[in-house]
Amino acid sequence: MPQQQQQAVVELAEIRAAVKLLEQEEAAGHLSAAETTRRINDCRRAVTPRDLWKASGRRAGSRKRSDWKDIRGAVYGLLFLLALAIVGVYLITLVIAEYVGGEEFVPGMTTSPSSPP
Repeated sequence: MPQQQQQAVVELAEIRAAVKLLEQEEAAGHLSAAETTRRINDCRRAVTPRDLWKASGRRAGSRKRSDWKDIRGAVYGLLFLLALAIVGVYLITLVIAEYVGGEEFVPGMTTSPSSPP
């Protein structure tokens, strides 16, 4: 049974560092009191480093998603299913065309002659 990868979780020290950065930005006059309060509350609710990055206004945390491998696996799976469907439809079209006696779809594939020589 394959092991599931756990998502990266924000530690309390990282949240405190983000709050401290926001308070310093407010003291420097770059943020209003309301904006700082909102961002601090968002930082305290953050669970992943990406949530913390978005909540702190790109000041702390990490921009990289921690579930990127799962997303990539899902996209590759969908692309595989799409390719499988395309191949299946193409093969079914060839078989039906051969059965009906239509035109050649594949060069070199001969159909039974419909008119005598």
